[in-house]
Amino acid sequence: NRRPSIQMSRRRHPPSLAPAAPLDDEDLLRLHQQPSSLARASSVCTRWRGILSDPQFLKRFRKHHGKPLLLGFFAGPVFRDHVFTPVPDSPDRILVARFSMTMPQSHNPFDRWDLVGCRHGLAVLINKCRKEVVVSDPLTGRQQCVRFPPGLCDALWGIFCDWHGAVLCADGEDGHVHGDCLSSPFKLILIRNEDMRTFGSLYDSVSRVWGNIFSATTNSICSIRSSILAGNALCWLISGGAVLVFDLEMQNLSVIEKPAENHVITSWCLQLVWMEDGGLGLAVLSELTVQLWVRKSNHDGFVGWVLLQKTIPLEGMFKRRMCSDRTLCGV
Repeated sequence: NRRPSIQMSRRRHPPSLAPAAPLDDEDLLRLHQQPSSLARASSVCTRWRGILSDPQFLKRFRKHHGKPLLLGFFAGPVFRDHVFTPVPDSPDRILVARFSMTMPQSHNPFDRWDLVGCRHGLAVLINKCRKEVVVSDPLTGRQQCVRFPPGLCDALWGIFCDWHGAVLCADGEDGHVHGDCLSSPFKLILIRNEDMRTFGSLYDSVSRVWGNIFSATTNSICSIRSSILAGNALCWLISGGAVLVFDLEMQNLSVIEKPAENHVITSWCLQLVWMEDGGLGLAVLSELTVQLWVRKSNHDGFVGWVLLQKTIPLEGMFKRRMCSDRTLCGV
């Protein structure tokens, strides 16, 4: 009489399941690239913490995800405090204090550090009084100081010129993803603009040597616009709508004239843009419409500006009283 009850009791208990296989490195590579993902996963166990903190794993992690996230940007005039503005929401929001660019200060009004651009996680600051350029990694606080190239800075008039600069990672390793690039080779471009003339030189962090000094006849470079990287060239907006181009391969300076049909010359209404194919574009704010010009070659191989058929209407996007504010003209 007891056998049926024994059989029933056995049926009530499902067979035991095999323990789940532990996650390996390949599984951890699939974690989301938000900053909080790795921090949360590293708190699970000691083994995961060891894997996630390994520099080789972090390198593979960045390569797996490709283009890094935008953590934030620096805003405000270049000659004042360099204020970092985080982009992601909590818990991925980076504290402003983490992005520190503490520079030596002086009572000399000309002894100041101007933030002139950011690229590949690196920032460029210029001090024309000290004749120095600093390439900084704001996240780690590491910096590398480079003296102005001989011959580019006049001992007397250098502080009265306008200086511009740009940096880009030069790591040629296959699959390299920009992030911790201050430990990688980089190239630094320094531009001096004065009285219808512009001079430039290229610095190589591997050889620690400045290249030749090149020049071009230009108007003043727009100080409210940073450079953009289009193809193999760095481009700056020139007052009036033209474009200064530094070819990284040929190492020379040239000028691209503005579109002939574009009659907008106010720098506040012009913005160089990077196109999806890596080419150069120019956004023009005309009244309540944004027109987009791109550089393309025709059937004869001539490269020129082409106006895209699609324009961007701004009617209704802003209050009319705001549209008269010049600060909105920065596209």
